[in-house]
Amino acid sequence: MNLAKRSFYFFGGSIIGIIIVLFIAKQKNIQFPYGPDSRTLKSIRVKPHYYFSEQAQNAVDTYGLDSIRIAYLLSESDVDFSESDTDTSKPCQKYKINGELNDLEVSLLVKRCDSSATFEKITINKK
Repeated sequence: MNLAKRSFYFFGGSIIGIIIVLFIAKQKNIQFPYGPDSRTLKSIRVKPHYYFSEQAQNAVDTYGLDSIRIAYLLSESDVDFSESDTDTSKPCQKYKINGELNDLEVSLLVKRCDSSATFEKITINKK
C-alpha cells in the first residue's frame, strides 16, 4: 500500500472517529473545561455547599437572584485573576468573577474551599 492510500485511510478514520466522539459527548452533555476560567468556575459550581455572607444575601434578596441565575453566572462569566487571591498554600482561594445578567453587570467575590464555596461580596450595577 503506498503512502497516499495509507494517508487517506488514516485521515478518513480519524475524521470519522472525531465525529463519533463529538456526537457521544454532545449526547452525554460532556464539557471540556481546559482553560483556567473554565476550570475555576467548574470547581466552584460542583461544590456541594454554597454559603452567602450577609452582604451577599442582601444583594441576592434585593435583585432577586435565584439559584438558576447564580448557576448561569458561574458558567458564563469570566474570572479576573489579577484581582483574585489564588495562593495555593492557603486552604481557601478567593476569586473575583465578572459577568452579565440581562441589563446588569454582576461582580462576585467567591471564596473557594475544599468542600464549600462562600459568596463574600456581590456587586451589581446597571448598564
